[in-house]
Amino acid sequence: MTDTATNPILCALVAIPLPITTSAFSYLIPEGFIPKAIPGVRVNVPFRNREITGYIVGTESFASEKKLKPILAILDDQPVLSAKMLKLTKWIGEYYGSSWGEAIENALPRWVKYGKKTAKYIEKAKLKTEVAAEKPQDFTLTVEQQKAFKTIQNELVNKKAKPILIYGVTGSGKSELYIRTIRETLKQNRAAICMVPEIALTEQLQRFFAGQFGDNLEILHSKMTDGERFLAWKRIEMGTCRVVLGPRSAVFAPIPNLGLIIMDEEHEGSYKQETTPRYHAREVAAWRAKHENALFLMGTATPSLETMYMAEQGEVTRMDLTQRIDEKAMPKVEVIDLSRYQGDKRASTMFSPPLMREIDINLKHQEGTMLLLNRRGFSTSIRCPACNTVEQCKMCQVSLTFHQEKNLLLCHYCNYQKKVPEQCSSCKAPLLRFMGFGTEKVESEVARLFPNARIARMDADTTRKKNSHELILEEFRKRKIDILIGTQMIAKGFDFPHVTLVGVVLADVGLRLPDFRSGERTFQLLTQFAGRAGRGEKPGRVYIQTYMADHPAIQFARHHDFLSFYSHEKAARETYHYPPYCSLVNVIIRARDEKKAYVFAREIRDAMKKEFLTSSPDPLTPEPEVMGPAPLPFYKLRGHFRWHVMLKIPQALNLTPRIYALLMGLKKPSAVAFQLDVDPFNIL
Repeated sequence: MTDTATNPILCALVAIPLPITTSAFSYLIPEGFIPKAIPGVRVNVPFRNREITGYIVGTESFASEKKLKPILAILDDQPVLSAKMLKLTKWIGEYYGSSWGEAIENALPRWVKYGKKTAKYIEKAKLKTEVAAEKPQDFTLTVEQQKAFKTIQNELVNKKAKPILIYGVTGSGKSELYIRTIRETLKQNRAAICMVPEIALTEQLQRFFAGQFGDNLEILHSKMTDGERFLAWKRIEMGTCRVVLGPRSAVFAPIPNLGLIIMDEEHEGSYKQETTPRYHAREVAAWRAKHENALFLMGTATPSLETMYMAEQGEVTRMDLTQRIDEKAMPKVEVIDLSRYQGDKRASTMFSPPLMREIDINLKHQEGTMLLLNRRGFSTSIRCPACNTVEQCKMCQVSLTFHQEKNLLLCHYCNYQKKVPEQCSSCKAPLLRFMGFGTEKVESEVARLFPNARIARMDADTTRKKNSHELILEEFRKRKIDILIGTQMIAKGFDFPHVTLVGVVLADVGLRLPDFRSGERTFQLLTQFAGRAGRGEKPGRVYIQTYMADHPAIQFARHHDFLSFYSHEKAARETYHYPPYCSLVNVIIRARDEKKAYVFAREIRDAMKKEFLTSSPDPLTPEPEVMGPAPLPFYKLRGHFRWHVMLKIPQALNLTPRIYALLMGLKKPSAVAFQLDVDPFNIL
């Protein structure tokens, strides 16, 4: 009789890219596959009566009597993920509530998931790309920059370095510090990733970086073709290029010997992914840097409250740049109260007389003008024209949303409801429904008012084609465009020395969103956009049009005063128990059948309460707070009715694995779907 203990068989642990609770499944490795069955390669395996592509994440030995299904095919000669990236993706799945396989697929470009390139492409990737680079300009660092750079140099060689936040006003020279830090990293024979929040900024920084790093620079972003991304990925993987520039997905670049990750405009919401797994690139970058002994460097003029709070707690090293380069003055900001011009025949439908006058002055002086309208707002909040009060939920400090079908005002956090009042709750005057408009209409109005002006618009509609961002920006940079109109994508990071005037068409739009972060986002947007003005020799002017002139976000932005805004907002977050004083987990439920969506949302709420809330809570042991179910602001989206259940979780607790397991264990009705959003950025 054969002793099975002496005849072990080799098995592969395979991660399956489906929403499942098991992190990896065991499969028999046929003898002929053993040399190629290594962690990080793709395999075809049988799974639930079908064939699927999975990823080997490890191997193990079993006694020979264990019955296992065999691997059907191994698809790669070399791993598509390194051991370090396998660990990173495992953490992402656990932290953000997805399977390991889903996290792996998210980290890989499409060509890896759905096919592989020929040897011809591999040979091409070994070649350095010729870069026609402009000679970089030499800058002398300011005293503040020198102090910050000295700290960065010291931390670069510290394998246990804390993340660093460069908190610098717009135009203070953060990009020059990025350049010098990357240079230092390369001197140490290590590599660097630099993340930016928008593809448009990738294209602008590419021009700046190319002069510094030449053929060492590689770009990664979603508007590249599969072939372009394949070559870029391979050049990075082989160490041919050691500086990577791109938006949030660049955090997964397969860079060997990583020494530095930079996150420009750290506060930006585009660093948060809105599909499973809903990761935030800031947290992924911090984890990766820590586990690869690299330095994580963030920069912004308007830090997120979470990052600023971590700096206060000593988890992040903060360095301040309080002055612009060459001691240029911060632009003068004027707040225009639009309620003063209601009924004024001199005012257009969108522009007050002061802003129209300033645009006309700029056109006569042939100076650049930028106009912003954050189009993402929607016109469902109720505003009083007499005192500008917006109806708010008393429990959640967010604006109530008007639901026309039910003629009700709803809170999209706790589901508080009230009838539409006949008079203002503050001053008793009649109420007026606010109606919004978009950038296309702004463009039309500018063309009507200034028929000789050369106008361009930059938003999601005008930038769909490849390189469309750069074409518009290059025309504006060369002064072939007088007035650039756009959404928030024009508000951040751009440096146009000829721009002396920026105007915010309506600052209220973001403030009316039913989201506890609306004030923070508005302050950041206004401050960042104001920073586009006056970066050349002439001083800048900023005009902010609003019906809410006294709102703290607008008043603090008027004075470029982030620290006062932070103190004000932090106090409100603590009172209402929002981040950074807790963690949020949002469960989104959707179905075409309205009743099915609501009933399952209620079932999830009840299961959460049973799992996490005790009947006799200990006052010394914090418990999560379960809220909802409540309808999401965009209640019916793409034909689906949407509800959500939200948990406020004490910072010390990590409940995501339990929440994910609980959700996957529920018997979900047919045609109902749910998504798990850890640390949600938008609740819309």
